[in-house]
Amino acid sequence: MKNNIHFLQKHFKQPFKIFGFILFFSILQQDAFAQEIWNYYKSNKSVTYEEAINYYHGIAAKDDRCKLLEYGKTDCGRPLELFVINEQKVFDRNEIKKQIVILVNNGIHPGEPDGIDACVKLVHDWQTGNIVIPNNVVLAIIPVYNIDGSLRRSSFSRINQNGPEEAGFRGNARNLDLNRDFIKCDSKNAKAFTRLYQAWDPDIFIDTHVSDGADYTYTMTLIDSQKDKLSPAVSDVMQNSIKPFLYSSMKKKKIEMVPYVNVFGEDPSKGMAAFYESPRFASGYAALFHSFPFVTETHMLKPFSQRVEATYQFLLSSIDVANKYIIEIIIARIKAKAGAISQQQFYLNWQLDTAHVDSLLFKGYDIDTKQSEITGKEKIVFNHSKAYSRKIAFADNYLPTDSVLKPRAYIIPQAWTEVIERLKLNGIEMQELKNDSTVKAQVYYIENHQTGKNPYEGHYLHSKISTRSEEQTIKCFKGDYLVFVNQWKNRYIVETLEPTAVDGFFAWNFFDEILQQKEWFSDYLFEDMAAKMLAENPQLKVDFEERKQRDSVFANDSWAQLTYLFQHSKYYEKSHLRYPILRIQ
Repeated sequence: MKNNIHFLQKHFKQPFKIFGFILFFSILQQDAFAQEIWNYYKSNKSVTYEEAINYYHGIAAKDDRCKLLEYGKTDCGRPLELFVINEQKVFDRNEIKKQIVILVNNGIHPGEPDGIDACVKLVHDWQTGNIVIPNNVVLAIIPVYNIDGSLRRSSFSRINQNGPEEAGFRGNARNLDLNRDFIKCDSKNAKAFTRLYQAWDPDIFIDTHVSDGADYTYTMTLIDSQKDKLSPAVSDVMQNSIKPFLYSSMKKKKIEMVPYVNVFGEDPSKGMAAFYESPRFASGYAALFHSFPFVTETHMLKPFSQRVEATYQFLLSSIDVANKYIIEIIIARIKAKAGAISQQQFYLNWQLDTAHVDSLLFKGYDIDTKQSEITGKEKIVFNHSKAYSRKIAFADNYLPTDSVLKPRAYIIPQAWTEVIERLKLNGIEMQELKNDSTVKAQVYYIENHQTGKNPYEGHYLHSKISTRSEEQTIKCFKGDYLVFVNQWKNRYIVETLEPTAVDGFFAWNFFDEILQQKEWFSDYLFEDMAAKMLAENPQLKVDFEERKQRDSVFANDSWAQLTYLFQHSKYYEKSHLRYPILRIQ
């Protein structure tokens, strides 16, 4: 370093010349450095966010076949950007008619950076002519989705993962897991993603990950959105064309795949189930909009370089499958969207069909047990010297547990701004009421629900929700929103606004205010009124006495008894536990 300084001082007398030379030399160094980032993974290194985004900016600046677009700030203040490759040089989704759009989302969990590096390699190979992206395929890449977590880089994010040397952190700037945030959309990241997703309406959606869990021989495992909850037209093409092609293509490359290893217990040989991804997850969200969603899950114990190569090859296979089945994909999505408009019954929740279990050829390792030196108990060890290839039980079917007939429309009171904001972000067509009006509507009352004892992604999630419904005449106001259920995005509308849906807005606490009773009574004054109510209403008296007979706790709680009678009086607020979204038949 000293020799370099002496050289500069000798040959450049003037300070500004020294500075200029240093700056020029620095730029040359940075350019050479940037040109190597697609090979980092071979040395067990992953590109940083800055390196990746600067690389994409550099490519977009010199090649008019690609473009970098912004869709809003993330929680750490950096913009969410999308890198789009289109040989036809068209970058407005509304003008793209006879091409397949593939959207690849990377770094939702920055500790799992395989897709980040695989996409840098793919773009480099495309830009240098080593691979070809067909004219009928548009490739859209989110370089890093969880920029926040990617900036929290260290060697300690993924304790059991085999490389890279450094990677990002799972949570974003608000410590949210962004792969649980698609429906509730709390983060700025998710809001920017929603704008991006709705602007591009991808035909194929790929979310890149690294797995946890059991040990086995495969480098790549795959989640394809659960077939039973996909629209029939999309599910048919997915099962009969897209999936077989992808599995066959990867096998020809000597990278065999298997469905995501979602095991019964710890041992895959005991069987496993297809992963159910509700709309809180990336692929579950994409399924609401009749895309072909996939989640790649490389195996955490395989070397980083091997995992990146597997992800890279899957992306190439995805481009090939889009090119081969372009007509089938386009027609399936047209049918799915049209079907959603006329669809009358919508399923809200699903459960694994354990009565109908298929089999799957699986290549794994036998499990031995040893005594733990720490606990003294038995621990399991996957024995790599005892590899096997055998058929295991595979439960791949889900059954709907409840459904709802769609209304003609929903009315959303304007007070529920968080809900309205999310509907607008997702491109749901809504009309504001122009005048105050009175409507006859079906309303729900929340009868039972369970609430998690611990926070989950910033919420205390509701589950096991049950309701009753009745017709009421409700006053609505100018500025309230009318949402007709005649849109191709009906699945999103119904599965967010119906209160019993597993990932509906009620489950995510957007309507918790209705759960609190606002008007009460003074017991010493209400006693006489309650006695008069019982005297004037024989049936109420019978019900009241029966309740005391069957419920000893109630029988010994005077406040509970008075509350029961108050809630059966004309003074009890009708709005308590009444779900605020109205169904118009």
